[in-house]
Amino acid sequence: MDDSSTLSGMVAMRIVIVEDSALVRDNLLALLAGHPSLAVIGTAAGEDEAYQLITRTRPDTVLLDLALSPGSGMSLLRKLRATAGLAPRVVILSNQPADPYKALCRDGGADAFFDKCGELSGLLAQLASWMPPLPPNELERLNRLTRLQVLDTPAEESFDAIARIAAAITQAPIGLISLVDADRQWFKARVGLEASETSRSVSFCAHALLTYDLLEIEDATQDPRFADSPLVRGAPGVRFYAGMPLVMPGGEVIGALCVIDHHPRQLDDGQRQALRVLARSVIVELELRERVHQLEREVSRRQDAEARVMRMATRDALTSLPNRAALMDRLHQGIRAAQRTGTQLGVLFLDLDRFKWINDTLGHDVGDAMLQEMAQRLNATVRDSDTVARLGGDEFAVVLPALRRAEDAEVIAAKIITAVLQPLTLRGRTLHVGGSIGVAVFPQQGHNEDSLLRHADLAMYHAKESGGNQYQVFSEHMNVRAMERMTLESELRVALEEDQLVLHYQPQLGLTDHTLSGMEALVRWNHPRLGLLLPARFIALAEDSGLICALGLKVMEMAVAQIAAWRALGLSVPRVAVNVSPMQLRSELVDEIAQILAQHDVPAACLEVELTESALTADGPAVNGLLQALRDMGVSIAIDDFGVGYSSLTLLRRLPISALKIDRSFVSELPANRQDIAIVEAILNMAHCIGLRTVAEGIEHTEQNVTLGVLGCQEGQGYLFCKPRNAEDTTAWLTTTTAPKLARAPV
Repeated sequence: MDDSSTLSGMVAMRIVIVEDSALVRDNLLALLAGHPSLAVIGTAAGEDEAYQLITRTRPDTVLLDLALSPGSGMSLLRKLRATAGLAPRVVILSNQPADPYKALCRDGGADAFFDKCGELSGLLAQLASWMPPLPPNELERLNRLTRLQVLDTPAEESFDAIARIAAAITQAPIGLISLVDADRQWFKARVGLEASETSRSVSFCAHALLTYDLLEIEDATQDPRFADSPLVRGAPGVRFYAGMPLVMPGGEVIGALCVIDHHPRQLDDGQRQALRVLARSVIVELELRERVHQLEREVSRRQDAEARVMRMATRDALTSLPNRAALMDRLHQGIRAAQRTGTQLGVLFLDLDRFKWINDTLGHDVGDAMLQEMAQRLNATVRDSDTVARLGGDEFAVVLPALRRAEDAEVIAAKIITAVLQPLTLRGRTLHVGGSIGVAVFPQQGHNEDSLLRHADLAMYHAKESGGNQYQVFSEHMNVRAMERMTLESELRVALEEDQLVLHYQPQLGLTDHTLSGMEALVRWNHPRLGLLLPARFIALAEDSGLICALGLKVMEMAVAQIAAWRALGLSVPRVAVNVSPMQLRSELVDEIAQILAQHDVPAACLEVELTESALTADGPAVNGLLQALRDMGVSIAIDDFGVGYSSLTLLRRLPISALKIDRSFVSELPANRQDIAIVEAILNMAHCIGLRTVAEGIEHTEQNVTLGVLGCQEGQGYLFCKPRNAEDTTAWLTTTTAPKLARAPV
């Protein structure tokens, strides 16, 4: 067996090197470092320095150079052997001949002698011979000891009592419960011994690990395994040892219950049986401790699980904000506190604008990141005592306790709107998000949590309908409007089923020659109770209720069917523009439009899709691909209401757009307003540079028509030319217009 195999394992022998040659000392350190079971705890070069180090650290083994400077190795050896209670094994390292120095050193108390300039494999073998053997299941044994969680714990009377009884029954001065760790033995209980632990390499109990029954050493000085042990020659002066292994139910021996005497002796059969019974008592105590630890871990695990469940029940998983359940609880507590203190409590209901579109076009990861950013902004805007909660989707609520004035809630609402409107950059994109807030204050606008939250929600819808990016305080008339809205939503569903929607058409004419360039299809609701409703009354409702896709598809089908009808009559309409909501921009739209065109045998070039500028400001690959697919099909694409959003030249250049429609707000004051002239001229120049067709909306006066023509606008629509008319009247208008150049139509 080679040196490395004999020194394998975890048992650590604590070694001090006494050597005045730095070269030899370094060689020894390098040699011993290759064996984890050998731990050098210090080095010294001179006699006095070494003596102080050894008496302070009390090593298991000393590697001693015979020739020291200053001092003498032999003198140090004699001094160590003369010191009561101190008896490390001493290995002499010398470059002197073995004879007569070896015999001289043996007489002085040395345990081994080696030539330090020669082969030191013998040294390693000698050190290995002093190491206790390792059990075959050492790793499992150490794992079992670790799981018990008993090492380095405070003294316990139950274990101390067992050690006292063992010592008393065997009439021994020392009784111990020894737990043998990787490199030491630690005494869970001790009677008659001050030391709390020793090195495992000198431990008697380390040998007991392999016996599984009582290990009895009648006279350690006569046993070659222990005769030169520091525990025999020095303190505590072991002569007699009896150790009963502590065997766990799985077969792992974790230590021993042992008794020690300073005189040779034997145990009688009764004493041996008593040690066996007491060792079993130690195991029972350890198993009980383990069960207690398991129960504690289980309790802790359940508490952690309950905390996680509570967090899941009261916190939003995405933003970590309180959820609706937690919000209602805090609302309840806040109302009770306001009743006690005579203060007021505010509730804010926030809905973000354009979140669904961002989520659908840029992806859910961007949408989630936006919600997390908004949650942080809201928390940073309100007071520490306020509660920000996420109700789901893009809806948030804020509870404002201890308000002195109702107006304080409005101040915080205004701050939140400002925070929401700040641009945010996500995944390298700059996004503009708006928001609408409803405000309700206890006790004026609600006496319980349900009414406060409902009224704040109604006020939020009123803010959204009023243009968004603002707050509204709840008032009673909003309840009436809410009922009307609910009724209208129900009726809109019926309208889609019963074909109550109709289309009106407004011509688009060339501004230089007034020839027909296209039509815009404008949806109307022929309401059986309220009469003809314009889009402003029901489009936003359709978007909020999820009906917009069905409504938009219905309008698209009606417009294409009308194109087919005109073509069948021989009436030429270059194109018909149909408005498409941002919420319709989903992957299915391309196939749906293609199917409608094919169903009515209408060329794609006859159809134009109109999108608002604001719908394109957060453009993503999905939208770009969708629009490109429509263009490849032959459908033209126009941006409606251009100039009121945030689009850039880069955006226009990147998207497959066909035309720009200049918003009527820039047309209404032409030619008197010089700023509007400059804006329109800039828009036209930009559009022409990138090859886009231009259409001006809202032309009502000849002066506007002339000015737009001079500035270079190509087409226009408005009351100057023709009001929107139903399909029958528009057909009649087309029929009577036979000349290539259309005269100005009557309004």
